[in-house]
Amino acid sequence: MKSYLIFTGVVFFYLIYGLYLANFDVRIFPEDLVAEPPRGFFDYRGVTNVHTNLSSGSGDVTRVIAAAQTAGLDFVSITDLNVFDKPTSLAGYHSNLLVMMDGEYSYLNSRLLNIASTSGRHLQGVGRSQVLFADLLSQDKKDDDVGLLVLAHPKKKNYQWSGEYPPGLDGIEVINMKSIWQEAWTRNKISFLWSLAVYPFHEELALLRLFEEPEDELRLWDELNRARPTIGLAGADAEAKLIIGGANSFLRYPTYETLFSLVRNHVLLKSELTGSAISDVEKLAAAIRQGQFYMCLDILGNPKGFNAVLKNKKGQIFPMGSQVDYEEGSSLEVTLPQKPAAPFDVMILRDGQRMMTSNSQVTNYFINEPGVYRVYVRVIPTLPLPDGKKWIPWIYTNAFHVGTSKTKPSMGGN
Repeated sequence: MKSYLIFTGVVFFYLIYGLYLANFDVRIFPEDLVAEPPRGFFDYRGVTNVHTNLSSGSGDVTRVIAAAQTAGLDFVSITDLNVFDKPTSLAGYHSNLLVMMDGEYSYLNSRLLNIASTSGRHLQGVGRSQVLFADLLSQDKKDDDVGLLVLAHPKKKNYQWSGEYPPGLDGIEVINMKSIWQEAWTRNKISFLWSLAVYPFHEELALLRLFEEPEDELRLWDELNRARPTIGLAGADAEAKLIIGGANSFLRYPTYETLFSLVRNHVLLKSELTGSAISDVEKLAAAIRQGQFYMCLDILGNPKGFNAVLKNKKGQIFPMGSQVDYEEGSSLEVTLPQKPAAPFDVMILRDGQRMMTSNSQVTNYFINEPGVYRVYVRVIPTLPLPDGKKWIPWIYTNAFHVGTSKTKPSMGGN
């Protein structure tokens, strides 16, 4: 009888706490805030590295498209593993959502995301493509039709790159959500199990509380950027699949909708997308290739209106990802959509080292020497017990290369 009463009490407490969690708001901005795009740019939000049941995911392509529409995405990149016969008929616009049928491919011991490819000439099966990928990765410049080559989860155990990083690698996944959850399980199993208990009441909170800064990936990214421009991407690695027994026994956890609401890439364009799928994919690909975008934990707050630009003394404005000559009088200007309703830091980093920390909605930093500059914004939201207050990353921009490359400056014409 005593055990029954204890069990009943625990269940009752869990349900009461669950009701509290269900109404908990983790956002640092009011939900009804009307977000405006940054001045002079259009902000398009999307998710990359998404798997369907063509490879390791739980849902078919139409289910993923529906989830992306529910999440309010502007574009989604579906990257099933080693699928060389992709259902390209589903690519293109579905209402206001641009669907890109991309791919993830095994290469040596690593995985490559191939984004915005308009040609299949380098996709000739697992064996033949090893040779073709090797050739593409050895080139400083590639034809645009082969798309971007991005190293997926670069620090994941058993998938790490060996040797030098090749010049044809366009970028790396700085954030890979699946790797973050796996690392959370390794780091603290009790905390991970607590997130499973929280999940039925607040899916986003259950995953947010496990998020930690990807320090190893950031360190690698900064190292690569010092050698040559390298974009940083946030990948969902979305499968909506938690295997609980055999390969055919799984839960749809976390859901595609939840994963699509957490972390996104925000591409900043100088002109709007037109609704023409072919030209809009080219436009997005060009901006991503240049690094003209930032990564954000959108679940904390809609970042639309955020921007970071470089200004020279002539008044010229260069978007993130630009490569410019060093000039005295140049500055970085960082603008938040509004001040978060939580403590926050806006940090300017040069070559991976913090140069300035600001707590202002608009931050100006004068550039006194060449280097690779990027912006990092973090916040301290109050999470339900047992977490309380903790620093959580909110925004990572791609880098500004100031006086570090002979490449012609990017003027942000997209």
